[in-house]
Amino acid sequence: MLKIYNFFYNLFALPMLFFLGFFIKKLGAGAKEKFGNYSFKSDKKTLWIHCVSVGEVMLATTLLKKLDPSESVILTTSTPQGQKMAQEKFSDRCAKITYFPYDTKFAIKNAIRAINPKMVLIMETEIWPNFANELKKQNIPLLIVNGRISEATYKSYRYLKFFFKNVFKNYSYVLTQTPQDAERFIKIGADEKKVQNMGNIKFDLEKQDEKIKENYTQQFRTNGRKILIFGSTHGDENRLFVNSYKKLSKKIEDLKLIIAPRHLEKVEQIEKFLTSENIKYKKRSEGANFDECDVIILNTTGELGKVYSICDICVLGGSFNNTGGHNPLEATIWGKPVISGPNVKNFRYIFKSLIEAKCAVIVNDEKELTQQVLNALIKNECLAEFSQNCDLVLAKNRGATEFLINFLNNFNNKE
Repeated sequence: MLKIYNFFYNLFALPMLFFLGFFIKKLGAGAKEKFGNYSFKSDKKTLWIHCVSVGEVMLATTLLKKLDPSESVILTTSTPQGQKMAQEKFSDRCAKITYFPYDTKFAIKNAIRAINPKMVLIMETEIWPNFANELKKQNIPLLIVNGRISEATYKSYRYLKFFFKNVFKNYSYVLTQTPQDAERFIKIGADEKKVQNMGNIKFDLEKQDEKIKENYTQQFRTNGRKILIFGSTHGDENRLFVNSYKKLSKKIEDLKLIIAPRHLEKVEQIEKFLTSENIKYKKRSEGANFDECDVIILNTTGELGKVYSICDICVLGGSFNNTGGHNPLEATIWGKPVISGPNVKNFRYIFKSLIEAKCAVIVNDEKELTQQVLNALIKNECLAEFSQNCDLVLAKNRGATEFLINFLNNFNNKE
């Protein structure tokens, strides 16, 4: 089966990646390393942590704070956005930050030779057959941590259990976010004895410094105004959000909006929508503040989690289309209520916990969204209750990072 996989991967996937890299900047980023040309070689054994993109890099933040400071860590990403954030956050902590190799024997062997890992941790889920096979050959433990499988992925992968069963033989352990994720890994071929539920590191976010809030309050000049954030919006949602804000601004005096597109190439689209509705806006990169505009477009990377500190309500994008939602806990850590659209398949367990604790709400469409925001901003006592509930739900679900650290220590002792 591995030979068949390699035949199709090398014949179709690899040439396509090589070709598209010339035309799509984010695919071409790190091409030298992805094809196995690493310009360094670690003299000491390292802990190799792989984070696909920005979301996984954020998870690694929590883990790296708990690791022994003497631990030599090399971190890889697959995307330029993840690479940029990792460089900004971990350049002092990690021995090296570089790109993950493509799943070819040549690239993988060169990556292993350069990184010199004693163990590899894959944050969330990436399953690369050749990568896992080569690590097994070299007796290097490979673990998936904070692992999850979405419903859509599970439906596809379960038909390939005959293939994945052999791939998972090369994994030391799979540590999952929820019991449901553990069950899914087992059903697609992972050894039941090597699968454990560890909980979700996302709940282990540390309480942010209040000075961050003070700083953004001054920069954005909120001055006691009501602040609404539409976070991680996608292209096909932006019109819906602009329409909702227009209706809300007529009913709530001096309501201000921060809109943060998930992909910065959608900034121009948002500008067109706002201009067509005669809504005064400025971009964050231009030093925008609410004394001079009604809407600020957050066209920066890695800042949204801190900006949530100054909002009254957060509305999450990626949930009014087929994306599957985004992580609500970056707002929850600030005690902010979260409103989401109906599609939260990627964070179903988290939203279940937040909804039960009464610090998140699911709405179905623009009309319900507008009404829910209106109700919350008019009834200020609801916001205070939301904030208290946020602290409680985080305290209840913390502990995954500590579980992982203990697990790794015990694993290394056994080795």
